[in-house]
Amino acid sequence: MARRKEHTHEQIRHMAISAVAEHLQYDSIDNLSLRKVATTIGYVPSTLINIFGSYQYLLLAVSEQTLLQLAAQLQLIKPTTPKQTIEQMALVYSQFALANRRCFRLVFELSMAGDQPLPVAHLGLIKSLFSDVESQLSQYFPSACEQEVETMSRVLWGGIHGLTCLSLDGKLFETQSCLQDMLTSHVSSYIDGMSIKRNSNAAN
Repeated sequence: MARRKEHTHEQIRHMAISAVAEHLQYDSIDNLSLRKVATTIGYVPSTLINIFGSYQYLLLAVSEQTLLQLAAQLQLIKPTTPKQTIEQMALVYSQFALANRRCFRLVFELSMAGDQPLPVAHLGLIKSLFSDVESQLSQYFPSACEQEVETMSRVLWGGIHGLTCLSLDGKLFETQSCLQDMLTSHVSSYIDGMSIKRNSNAAN
């Protein structure tokens, strides 16, 4: 094992984030603390405070890493039609959540101390998920304005996220294949419904 002085701040940062992520693979965030993380990587809590600023910002860094990993998985999707691409995005999203349950929960349950807003950079990572959906919807509904596409993406992805979270909580009583069927049905039904609605409005 390398001595403490042989680790740079960036290496310690990476070690701490990895330690939290590894812990969340088998245990709850409630059973973790800054001291436990520091002990795991062979440092004292004050070292992590110097690097992250607080335990909350360490968790934020783990959340950001999770979002980047999710984004990387979504980027591997090979675009086909807009609808099929969104269906694939929904499946990848749910599969990632099921494989990284506690890290995934951390992303959406983490809040800052004293009701402070999440950092802009962190919110930007979350928003980028919607941007990918918006891009596909813009292709499917070329006449839709930016606000309409944004609203559709929120509603559509809200359903995907809701089904995924219900599955994580064991409240859908379904197999993973059933969840996939639900997700594709949700995407297809919503897009088809919006298409009918928009065509009807255009005809009137």
